[in-house]
Amino acid sequence: MSILPKNLLDMELSILSSHHRSKKYHVDPNIKKAPESSRLTQKELKKRIEDQITFFTIGKEQIDKLYNLLQGTGFCMALADKDGYILYIVGDADLEEHFKKRNCVPGYRWTERDLGTCAIGLVLADQKPVYIPGNQMYSMLAQNISNSGAPVFDIDGSLLGVISLSGYTEKMHIHTLGLVCQAAEAVTSHLQEQLHSKELAIKNKYMSALLEAGTKGIVTIDPNGCIVQTNKKARTMLELDKDCIGKPFSSLTKINFNFEQVLHKGKSFLAREIKINKGNGFLALDPVVMKNGEIVGAILTITEQKEIMQLAIEMTGAKAHFTFDAIIGKNPKLTEAVEIAKIAAKNTASLLICGETGTGKELFAQAIHNASNRSDRPFVALNCGAIPSELLESELFGYEEGAFTGAQKGGRPGKLELADTGTLFLDEIGDMPFNMQVKLLRALQTGEILRVGGIKTIPVDIRIISATNKNLKQEIEKECFRPDLFYRITTLSILIPPLRERKDDIPFLVNYFFKRFGNLDSHKCLDEKIQTLIMNYSWPGNVRQLESAIERAIHLADGKTIKAEHFGIETANSNIVSSENMTLDEMEKKIIAECLEKNQNNISSCAKILGISRPTLYRKLEKYNIPYSKNS
Repeated sequence: MSILPKNLLDMELSILSSHHRSKKYHVDPNIKKAPESSRLTQKELKKRIEDQITFFTIGKEQIDKLYNLLQGTGFCMALADKDGYILYIVGDADLEEHFKKRNCVPGYRWTERDLGTCAIGLVLADQKPVYIPGNQMYSMLAQNISNSGAPVFDIDGSLLGVISLSGYTEKMHIHTLGLVCQAAEAVTSHLQEQLHSKELAIKNKYMSALLEAGTKGIVTIDPNGCIVQTNKKARTMLELDKDCIGKPFSSLTKINFNFEQVLHKGKSFLAREIKINKGNGFLALDPVVMKNGEIVGAILTITEQKEIMQLAIEMTGAKAHFTFDAIIGKNPKLTEAVEIAKIAAKNTASLLICGETGTGKELFAQAIHNASNRSDRPFVALNCGAIPSELLESELFGYEEGAFTGAQKGGRPGKLELADTGTLFLDEIGDMPFNMQVKLLRALQTGEILRVGGIKTIPVDIRIISATNKNLKQEIEKECFRPDLFYRITTLSILIPPLRERKDDIPFLVNYFFKRFGNLDSHKCLDEKIQTLIMNYSWPGNVRQLESAIERAIHLADGKTIKAEHFGIETANSNIVSSENMTLDEMEKKIIAECLEKNQNNISSCAKILGISRPTLYRKLEKYNIPYSKNS
């Protein structure tokens, strides 16, 4: 936008107003030079320039450029700040000498209050360009000199100062005002450019920092497929030299993809598996498209396979949440199990946790993981008995794309791969099919896995914690479990006692669950009869059943008095016979059959009361040949 005045009349009125102000300020029209009271010391002048160095530098540069065109033609130019102090002056020798005599030199202030109507003072007062013929200068001694002046604005519109051009009246013309205005506008324009350059430099710095700070490798390429920028991570992953900039990406790597599709058709792709330095990775590529639709390049993002796995684990919640503080009880048998578990947490030896269903085997496994040096790594759990045998291999080892009908595009990692650097918890390992035991054993011995349908092995570093409610030695005798796998997974072993063998812990557990589910005190909620009932019951589903029963009682009572029938154990408890001469399997069979009968063959209700899953209950029904309705 031009800052030239609209018409000459406006300037004449502006000059007239300045004369009136000069008289009001009692300025002597015969004043010969700027008063000494308006002078800065050299130190003050230096500081004033330093405080506005950008304005000074750019203003001086524009004045010097313009004066180079006018040199020797009888002109002098000055730069003053918003307070009227002259910061710089340049001109023909005779005019400079004239201005020196009038103290029109750096360090002096030239305002209407100091000298009356003059170009610098009037521009500061009106913040408009002005041309003052010599005969309209307020000082009589200055009337042989004419002046043009223009304000210099910052990019936010605030006044920075003035550029003035002076010359002998016979050589000056109002057209000189256009030159001064152009110089003033150029200063503002340069300030804008400098700000943009600074902002761009800061953004580039931030972008460079972001590129280097990330865990992913990043490469940018131009429309011809040549490298524009890389970060250190990408150079390491792809084994690129620092001098790779400007070279074709495809010629420096073994990665092949259709540049035509990306750079000319704007197509992108995600998570394409590639080979990188020391392992596998995934490549994503996105075109860079301008607002007008022009494709100016592309961004390649390379992610290490381990990072993808970690992200998948975080998204699926594959973490250990419990610590040893979550194990409630003081029974000596339980205390002994906890002490062995704490020893196991100090090393990475394979561990077998034995115990009946519902005793808290996974709770122990999570506590061990969280107390180990792998606590910040994945904790992946797999129930070997809950997955059909034909699906277990792909669940454990993963599969490649196209490995079988319905295989996910791009393939999928298995639990062994997801647990890399962390812990894999194999629950109900006694239910693992015999043929799968061979493959698992090989993976544990070699530290490598092979996906279903794959041709290359993948190294894994995992700590194995297994759990079972079966007697694996008996399973070995029945040739249902491999002895070599048994010895591989039982470097250490823990036996968690059933709840009926640590009844002294029941009050602690009851109180804990009451507070957890209802923020209640069990001593205030339960009368002596119910407490006796709970203590005398055998709890075949162990802690899990006790937890479920208490939650059930709280919900059924709905804030009213808790009764014995709310627990769902009274009938079962009254029918319990002495178990001294019964085997564990016989006792389990009897309890399941009675529970099923009581609940009219409702599998879901029975499983919840017993504290086991539906698949586990179905397996036990088949194992003990207990009749049940297939539709229940």
